[in-house]
Amino acid sequence: MMKKHSDILMGLSVLAALVSGFNFLFKADIFGLAGTQWMLIALILAVYGIYVKLRM
Repeated sequence: MMKKHSDILMGLSVLAALVSGFNFLFKADIFGLAGTQWMLIALILAVYGIYVKLRM
């Protein structure tokens, strides 16, 4: 069950990193957040995903 949560968090991290790149390339404010803010969200989700995976 925890592996599923970890995979979801890692997937969301990749998605947030892609949104960050899209925001950087096309200067689109998605949900009013800058690209660096999206990158921080991606990093936080990745760290939490790794924590959940190690906790198993």
